[in-house]
Formats: sequence, C-alpha cells, structure tokens
Amino acid sequence: MTRKEATDYIQKDRTFIKQFPPLGDTIRDLHNAAAASAINRWGISDFERHTREIQGIKLDGGIFAQDHTFEPIKNYMKSVGAKAAWDAATQTGEIATVVLVKSTKTEDFSHAAQQLLKRQNFNPKVMCSDTWPNKKEFWNDLGVEGRLGSFHYQKRIISTLKKTHIDYFDAITDLLAALYAHCPDDYEKLLSALKDGSLSKTGRKYSSIEITQMKGTKTFHDRYAKYLRKQMHEKHAMRQMLDDWFCKHKVTASNPENHPAQGRLDPMRQIPLFTADTKSAVECCKEKTEFLTDPKPLKDMHQYTLPNPNSSHQLTEHLSLRGESKLEAFHDRFAHFANCGMRDSLADSLNLAGTARCNLTIRHVRALVSTNNVENPPEKQINRRKMPAAWEKVVPFFNHSELWCINNMAKSLGCSHPFPHAEMLAPDNGERFFSLHLTEIVPSLAQTKCGEHGNCLCNSCTNTNTTTMSNMPNKELTRPVAPTQPTTTPATTTIITPTAMTNRRNTASQPTQQRVIANNVNYPAAVNYPNCPQPTHHPPTFPIPQFIPMNHQLPFYLTPQLATNAPNG
Repeated sequence: MTRKEATDYIQKDRTFIKQFPPLGDTIRDLHNAAAASAINRWGISDFERHTREIQGIKLDGGIFAQDHTFEPIKNYMKSVGAKAAWDAATQTGEIATVVLVKSTKTEDFSHAAQQLLKRQNFNPKVMCSDTWPNKKEFWNDLGVEGRLGSFHYQKRIISTLKKTHIDYFDAITDLLAALYAHCPDDYEKLLSALKDGSLSKTGRKYSSIEITQMKGTKTFHDRYAKYLRKQMHEKHAMRQMLDDWFCKHKVTASNPENHPAQGRLDPMRQIPLFTADTKSAVECCKEKTEFLTDPKPLKDMHQYTLPNPNSSHQLTEHLSLRGESKLEAFHDRFAHFANCGMRDSLADSLNLAGTARCNLTIRHVRALVSTNNVENPPEKQINRRKMPAAWEKVVPFFNHSELWCINNMAKSLGCSHPFPHAEMLAPDNGERFFSLHLTEIVPSLAQTKCGEHGNCLCNSCTNTNTTTMSNMPNKELTRPVAPTQPTTTPATTTIITPTAMTNRRNTASQPTQQRVIANNVNYPAAVNYPNCPQPTHHPPTFPIPQFIPMNHQLPFYLTPQLATNAPNG
C-alpha cells in the first residue's frame, strides 16, 4: 500500500498560521468588557451612556403607555427570578423605562412607575394600558387619567375567531371599521395619489377595483396607513356598530326577528366563524367602550411630517400619538436584542444598546415633524432637497457623546461646532433598568411596605422634593449627579456597570464598582452654543517628518532622528 503524504499547512509570511477565529464565548466576553469600559475620549462607558440616555426621555403633558411583556425573559438565566418585563413608552414611542419584575402585581413595578413619574421633565396627563380600568386606584393616586389601549381591545375579540374560516379577514376589516374611521380628507388625497400613479415608483395607476381589493389586505395598511389619520368613534356609536358586526357574522340567533343571523358556515369545513367565547368577549368590550375614546381632539392626536421636496406624491405623513401601538411594536424587537440564557451583564448591555438606539431613531424621525403643520420652512426645504426621500430617516450617528467630544475639540481650535444638533447627555438620576432593578433596587426595598393600592412607600417615592433615588437605603446607589454645565475638572462618580468577565458562567449579581470618569465631553447649557472651554486634555501628538524631494524618499513613519542615521541609497 502506498502511503499518502499529508497536505502542507497554509503558509503566511513564511510561517504557519497558528491563530484561529475567536470562539463565541470570547466575542461575548470582549463585547461585555468593551460595554463596561470608560477608556475613550468622552470618558463614559456605553453601559452608562445608554442608561443616562433612557433616563433623559421627556414628556410634557402628553400620553404614555405601560405594559408587561414576557418573551424577552428567555434571554436571562432563571436564577435572576424574573417572570416579566414592565416597560413604559411615551406618546412618540420612546421607551422611558424597562425593568424586570417577579410578577405582574402592582407591588412589583410600583417603585419603577413612581420613579418614572417623579422624573424631571416627565409630566404625563394620560396613561394608556391594556388592562384599564384594572389597577385604576393606583394610577389615579399618581395623578394620571387612564385609557384602554385599542390594540389589546381588538385582540380580545379577534383571538376568539376561527382563522381558517373563509370570512376571517373580512370580519377583521369590519371590526376595525366599527372602532374607528379614517379622516375623509386624508382618504381623498390617498385615492388621488393612487389613481394618478404618483405613489408608485414605476408610475402605475391603480383602478377603483384594484384599490378595493387591496384595502382588504395587509399590504394596504403597511404601505399607506401612515398617510391616514384614525378617528375613534364615540362610545354609543361604537357599541351599536359592535352589535351590527356581531349580527352580520353570527350563524345562529336567539332572537331571529329583531337580530337575525347574517353569517354563514365555511363552505369547505362547515364551521362557523365565532367560537363559544366570542359573544362574551364582545359583551365585555361593549362595556369598556367609554375608556377607548381619544382624550384629545383629532388634530392633537397626531404629528405631521411634511413630504420631502423631492417626493412625487407630496402626501403628509401622520405620526400617531397613541403610544400603545408603538410599545407593542417595541416588544417585537425587544425579544431579539439578546440571545437565550445570557449572563445578566451581557443581556443588560445588549438590551440597553437596543433600547437607546430605538429611542434615537424615533427622535431622528420626529425631528422632521412640522411645527406649523402648513409648510416646510425655507431653510428646511433647502436641506431636505439635498437628500433623497428614502435616506433622510436613516440615523447618521448613535453616539452623541462622541459628537460633543469632537465639538469641544473643534471649539478649542477656534472652529465652529461641526455637529451643532448633537444631543446633550442627561445627568444620572439613579434609576436602574432591566436586571439591575431586580438585583439592586428591589433588595434595598425589602423592609419597605406597600400602600393600600400597591404603591411604594419608600423615602424616594414619598418625598415630593426629590427627583432622584439619593435617599435609598442602599449606599451603593448613592452617587452625585453628573454636571451638565461645562467643566474643566474630572468628575468622580460611582456607576453601576457590568463586572469584567472573571467567569462567564457566573450567575450571581454583579457588584458595584468605583470608577473615576474624566468626562471630556463638556456639554453646553443652552442650544445657542456659547464660547465653550477647551477640553481638559488632548491626545499625544507626534511630529511628522518632512518629505525628501524626488528619489531617496524615506518611509513616512520614520522620525527625523532615524532619518539622519538612515543609510543612503
């Protein structure tokens, strides 16, 4: 038998390749260490920066929505003890807080909710929930009015229908028409754009039959719902329409003379559309129609994004201020920020980054909102003409602390700010999100009792003169608020960050670390940026050697000392 010779190793630079791609554990360890590191020019770790960005969410007299979600809990280990995640979103869709809780009881999220309402520049008037009027007493004690979210309201009825029935999608369309109607002016403009071809890239003109067929599909909602404003019906009209909807699709009737059945069995399966729970669900929803109406007029329930000057259809986009639908949309993304069974620190870092970037994307899109709702200002028209309509909603930067570091460097050289619209980082108010709330805040409240309606009675929640958690019994959470005025001295601060990866399978709670932050990002106090002081330090600079003309050019990286000793030729 002839012996086969082994194939030689692949060579690189006359030696064998001895390194391999890093393992998944190594990549996760490096990401976790990088998220907790403050070794950068702006002196703030990503973990701390994302936390403070979420703490800086504002709301002035608007609507916010709160809900529980269960799917993201799979991304944490069972030792954390979380059963759900409680979160709240503003009317624009920005996520103001997310904490892990042991159950859906009021006592488990009351501290986070009260700290949110005590936050500076966060003063809502209406709260939207999927369980209202449940827990009504708790929210009324906090001074907010309650509303029932339309998403779960619809879901309660739709979940009782049989999806395999031939009239399933027609019944959903009729149900939505019983709850709200589109603004006639918006609908007229949309039909005109569809028929003249300005909404199609290829100039396709839709006929009335094609539009009617498309209205019953998901495509119509995904493409054109942003051009239509929804107006909720009044409570009595809504109840009457729900009765008519139920009679239209039921097969049997107890009173055929007054309320005859107009539905049919499925031709193939011979089954009705409704189940045994449909009638009780409709009756329950009819009783709660008074909580479904909008708290404000139609013009105040939307923001208006005027079309790009380069757009062919020139239709105005209407951004709804009903926060519940945006909160449910965030839940879909929230479940995929991290992977199953991650350590607490890594899952928190990924969730914080995903949430902060989601908020930044929303603020970037809302920056296009018109203030007068009439026309684009002349200066905005000039800027928007330079950018394609499909590109103007893409976020250009995610780290605004880095932008302010660049602004300060430019100002120290006598230049104007290259990023004048960069956002200022909010001071740390002591709130903690995700698993840190469950592992750091909740244990410090073990000796605190709850009120009659589940409200938290700790010092920070009952003290009306504070907006931070500085009086919490846990001393590890007590730290000075980071300054927002320009400063030239390093700020010493205690931050809660993920511990460096000493053991990637360690499931214990991460200890608090002391870290000195040399914050080189000097945030100005006003929007009209005044003279800004120079940064506290600059990176080391190295002299660049002069070029030698023509031949005998030395390498660019040689210093003048080496250049004098270099051989000729």
